[in-house]
Amino acid sequence: MAQDEQDQAGLSAEREAAESETGEQPLARVRYGLGKELLLYPDSFVLLRREEAEADRINLASVKRLILTPGDPNPSKLILMFDLDDGNTIIAAEGMTSVGEFRALLAKLRDIAPHIELDPPDMDTQLKQALDIRRRSLIGCYGAVLGLCALLWIIYLAVAFFGAHFG
Repeated sequence: MAQDEQDQAGLSAEREAAESETGEQPLARVRYGLGKELLLYPDSFVLLRREEAEADRINLASVKRLILTPGDPNPSKLILMFDLDDGNTIIAAEGMTSVGEFRALLAKLRDIAPHIELDPPDMDTQLKQALDIRRRSLIGCYGAVLGLCALLWIIYLAVAFFGAHFG
């Protein structure tokens, strides 16, 4: 428990250091993976990786397009890439699952940088659909587990009944 408190204190100290470096609070924050964050500031994106103790800053003016693709082995883990003006493409986030936080980031991004293209163009709608699909699949998984438990309980009752009367 003490290690968790030390880790949290270290994470908050790193966040404060990143915020004091710019002198402002981020407009939006997307947490993904272990100790990784995507921060949106009025003039830039900051890709914060706590494990490597690194932070990359990308100016919004140099971002031409924001690309979001499903992950290869697991489509619910999204990959976010930036197409830059100089022709380079940067992978910003791999394995991002915090769709709700990312949708909030997109809303802020449209307000402060309308020049950035979204690929796919209806990214917000697709993210909403991804949330619905994930919610439905979880409900299906929980339903299957509950159904299996009910079936096992019925089998147990049948075995107990027949064992008591015919055994």
